[in-house]
Amino acid sequence: MQKIKISDITLRESEQSHVAKLSFKEKLETAKLLEKLQVDIIETGAVSDAPADAAFIRTLATTLEYSALCVSVALDKSGIDAAWAAMSKAKKPRMNLIIPTSTVGLEYQHQMKADKVLPLVGEIVSYCVSLCPDVEFTAEDSVRSEPEFLANVLKAAISAGAKTITLCDSVGELLPDELTHFVKTVYSMVPELLSAVDDESISLGIHCKDNLGLASATALTGIGSGITLVKVSSGVSLGTLSLEQFLNVLKVRGDTLGISSNVSTVALQRTCSRLAVLTGAADSSRRATMASVEASGEDNGMPDITEIGQLRDHIASIGYDVSEDDLERIFSQFIDISRSKKVVSRDIEALIAETAGQAPPTYILKNYVINSGNAIAATAYIEFAKNGTVTSALSAGDGPIDAAFKAAEQIFGAHYELEEFAIQAVTGGREATGDALVKLRHDGKLYSGRGVSTDIVGASIRAYLSAVNKIVHEN
Repeated sequence: MQKIKISDITLRESEQSHVAKLSFKEKLETAKLLEKLQVDIIETGAVSDAPADAAFIRTLATTLEYSALCVSVALDKSGIDAAWAAMSKAKKPRMNLIIPTSTVGLEYQHQMKADKVLPLVGEIVSYCVSLCPDVEFTAEDSVRSEPEFLANVLKAAISAGAKTITLCDSVGELLPDELTHFVKTVYSMVPELLSAVDDESISLGIHCKDNLGLASATALTGIGSGITLVKVSSGVSLGTLSLEQFLNVLKVRGDTLGISSNVSTVALQRTCSRLAVLTGAADSSRRATMASVEASGEDNGMPDITEIGQLRDHIASIGYDVSEDDLERIFSQFIDISRSKKVVSRDIEALIAETAGQAPPTYILKNYVINSGNAIAATAYIEFAKNGTVTSALSAGDGPIDAAFKAAEQIFGAHYELEEFAIQAVTGGREATGDALVKLRHDGKLYSGRGVSTDIVGASIRAYLSAVNKIVHEN
């Protein structure tokens, strides 16, 4: 079984597109989701003069445990120094020197001729290697490059110590058999690359755009030609091979093709759906569409469930682990609901929150007071009772619900990672009842809580408290 490395370039693409530009918080959440999937490499854009860029890279460097942190660099030693200063504390640091090797790319992006660039390649790769042992060299638009120049550039990068060579179909029009021919041509002109790939001292990567919808097939064909790293993206704007699409291909056909990856496919669809929301965050029409789908209760990819085993599989696929007793109770309620309506994933999650792992409440909500408005910062005062003793806390926040959760954390004396929060109306009119669902992650396990109230903040607090009580009971 051949193991393929997955390099996700969503964060790099975000910096190249105004459509998919992500905020600091969105970029960090994207990286955490990719790390949770066990993506091998998470690639970011270059470190610019903006302080936020370096701050974000430093944050990732101390956050990522499994995934390698790869920072893009160019033919600029000061930029390389800035990148290394930001990423040096990473557990698995990696630099990617990206240079266009086609004539049009060189002249358009760098205003340089090929004969001026070639001497710099070896020098810059060597400089990168002196700082960071793991250096990748990406020949952008390599498919449209002059073969002799491309060969000379790759030889220089290999000689200078690059550990990965990535070829790019930047136009996205290459057919699978054309990629095979292209890779063979590169091997014939750069025998050093062929021998290095054979003895596994160098990895060969491929970056395919998906303009024709053939990127998965092209990448799979390339794997047969010695490619061991595939670039993917969760972004919505620049057309790189989709992370979810490629992983689904491996999931369905990987065994028969003798190909696998380290990426976890548990809860793949849900994670990729969340990534799609994040990376389309600046596209207001797309966000509005997704919000309307969620509000209407439509479900993307919800399978038909008629047996308890199918329900067990679906619950596992969305990231939960329930006992057999809880599973039977959930299935019984699921059957009752399905007689009157189409059951969607959120219904199942609500049943899990309401049924699974129920524990005697350690904390009980006594009172809460919320102050919020357009002229004041939102604040929340909360009282919880534990073993008959009432404890209170006051906190400000970015909105009333954020303030309430922060006040609750003060009482708990702990911070729990908020995996997901959702609320919807379950009745109509001005006195509509709000149904809140909160998912918290603790020690790698997911805990959900549900709360219902005519006050959406009250419903949210009750849902949060329900999840925390399950954590406290188990731990």
